[in-house]
Amino acid sequence: MRTAPARMLSFMAALAVLLSATPSSAFKIPLSEESYLNVAILLQPQLQIVDKGAPSGGPSSDMFLRRTRLLVFGNITQKLSFFAETDQPNYGKNGDWNVAFFIQDAFISYEVAEKVWIDVGMLLPPLTRHVLQGAVALQAVDYHSNLVRWAPGVGKVWRDIGVQVRGFAGPLGFRAAIFNGVNGKTTLDGTVLNPDDLPRVTAMARWNFFTREEDLFFQGIYFASEPRLSVGIGADYQPKAVATESGLHDSLGTAADVFLDVPLANDQEFVFNATLFHYRQGLDNPQSGTGFYAETGWRFGKLQPLISGEYFKARVDGQDLLALKPGFNIWFQKHTLNLRTEVAVAWTGDISQARASVTGTSQLQLFY
Repeated sequence: MRTAPARMLSFMAALAVLLSATPSSAFKIPLSEESYLNVAILLQPQLQIVDKGAPSGGPSSDMFLRRTRLLVFGNITQKLSFFAETDQPNYGKNGDWNVAFFIQDAFISYEVAEKVWIDVGMLLPPLTRHVLQGAVALQAVDYHSNLVRWAPGVGKVWRDIGVQVRGFAGPLGFRAAIFNGVNGKTTLDGTVLNPDDLPRVTAMARWNFFTREEDLFFQGIYFASEPRLSVGIGADYQPKAVATESGLHDSLGTAADVFLDVPLANDQEFVFNATLFHYRQGLDNPQSGTGFYAETGWRFGKLQPLISGEYFKARVDGQDLLALKPGFNIWFQKHTLNLRTEVAVAWTGDISQARASVTGTSQLQLFY
């Protein structure tokens, strides 16, 4: 007899095959010659199996909604646009049905010059390309979130309130923003964070060698007919935004990344991306350190094997991370409908002594 996780995995695959036969289209409402409204929904039901996660010591299984998002976006004029979306992440995970429903992105954009925009609202800080990828268009099951280490108390789900300029100067893409960051305040223990209440500054520059990536939210895989290669650098800084036992510290994050997407003959595609991160938030802070991830996949029609790895060396001893994540994707209708799986083998803490944790994840996605 098959186990419950195996039955659920078979059901998800069968449902994906059934839905892949149904045509899909965006729900776009034209309002005038220049204005329109788009309404979309993102659903990501997920099955997760954790080795030795059950009370008995055997593998545990958990089925929940990784993301449930409603997206509303559009143009008011040719130059004025907006974007907003909600989220209720990990709904039902570990039996928790009290997950908050909240606004995740909400901003207004105005094109002040050709291919130059000003964005105002709740935005993703432009440290690196990976942070700016949309959850709709990831190549792997999820983000490499263990390597994104903002100062504690900043924003919500990576976002922050601020003003950004983004655009292009030939093949050079740029984004620069000012955010609230950590507000000036006195904590319960009397520590004064950001005593001068100075803003957070984040910026990124990237060079596009072939096709220019003009997406507001970058994609992990494009299914395109033209190659893409870009490299970028970024920085995120706010003074005196982190408190540790040794005192008050500036929060500094830097990153360098590369992205390559090469279409090949016979409906094949090679994708590679990697990012190097460095954080300084105090010598006695386990969030400080250097890490990287690399992710690569080769698509054969609708099928794609892939593998990714993560590593972080903390400044504090015994706070490191190492993870290997082989996976397999089925792109029934590209980013509209797909089934992505991975098995993550991770070591945390003192890696030389740590026991490996094994987590299997299967995620069905519908974006309509």
